[in-house]
Amino acid sequence: MKNRVAFVTESLFSMGGANRVLEKFLDIYPQADIYALFGSKKDISSKINKAKICFSFLNKIPFIKKSYRYTYSLWPFAIEQFDFSNYDLLISLSSSVAHGVITPVYCKHICYLHSPMRYAWDMKDVYTRRVGEKFGIFKFIFSIILNKMRIWDTSACNRPDTIIANSIFTKDRAQKYWGREIGHVVYPPVDNYTGEIFTERGKYFVSGAPFEPNKGGDFLLECASKLGFNLKIIGIGSMEKKLKRKYRKYKNIQFLGKISDEEKWKLLSKASGYVQCGVEDFGIFPIEAMLCGTPVLAYRGGGILESLVEGSTGLFFDVMEVDEFEKVFKRFGKEKWDYEKISKYAKKFCKKDFKEKILRIVNN
Repeated sequence: MKNRVAFVTESLFSMGGANRVLEKFLDIYPQADIYALFGSKKDISSKINKAKICFSFLNKIPFIKKSYRYTYSLWPFAIEQFDFSNYDLLISLSSSVAHGVITPVYCKHICYLHSPMRYAWDMKDVYTRRVGEKFGIFKFIFSIILNKMRIWDTSACNRPDTIIANSIFTKDRAQKYWGREIGHVVYPPVDNYTGEIFTERGKYFVSGAPFEPNKGGDFLLECASKLGFNLKIIGIGSMEKKLKRKYRKYKNIQFLGKISDEEKWKLLSKASGYVQCGVEDFGIFPIEAMLCGTPVLAYRGGGILESLVEGSTGLFFDVMEVDEFEKVFKRFGKEKWDYEKISKYAKKFCKKDFKEKILRIVNN
């Protein structure tokens, strides 16, 4: 008898936004198996742990949790080694290469696309520059690897039968780089906040895991260090140690690391605002902040353009320069925010029809 449904993704090393979405898919297909390039059962939720999980050969590399980013060139080969001959339906949740799996003729492949590979396409210069900062000569080698990754990606993008983008921003990027029409956009469902909407706010701001090259963490911390506002940062990421070393002397900046959902909601619900300085494909953290009634100050770019209403639920700044950020930050502090209105607006991203939309697309 066939195991009918399988999920495939890249990493199970943390419970970031992508794996929160995987949990939602498990609500739809609770008996599904999971395939991933690498990961650790210690770092994921009990819901994901209940599934049968199969890792690629990459997960056997010593210290892979610390070194997996340096195995980029092996990811396409590794994702193609999975055997899906016993499945009728495969759903890839792809931020990089998961959409490139090879499936049998009669196995339907639906891709839920978090992002085309950022490091190979529109953010290649950011990632290549970071490699150059750390390893010098390897910047040139990394550029060659990315060229080969782009060639592979433009072929692999045709393997899914249907692609669902997690935002209009993601859809537009995929269509531009892949040259393939993306027919569906379904926003990730966000867990609702059911606590109190506070009118009295603490004198601090929150940001969620700005520790990847696309998330603008260095600029955010530069602004906090120069302007002196209290900033509490939750979450982890690849640039965390570097930024901690650089900014640990500033008493107004706190690195809180991993915290529980209860602590997260408590922190967000009493904050003066949430700050996002990067370009997110969708952005669950800002919506969670808005659900608490907390307004958002964000860089004008990426998926946040689809969720933030300027002047009502937050403000945008247009240039990543401290002076420009400061102008909008001062205006942000003078605004009379309607916390109840912000929370009510954000609830539309907690719609319960995620399952219905996914099933409708799969069944069609």
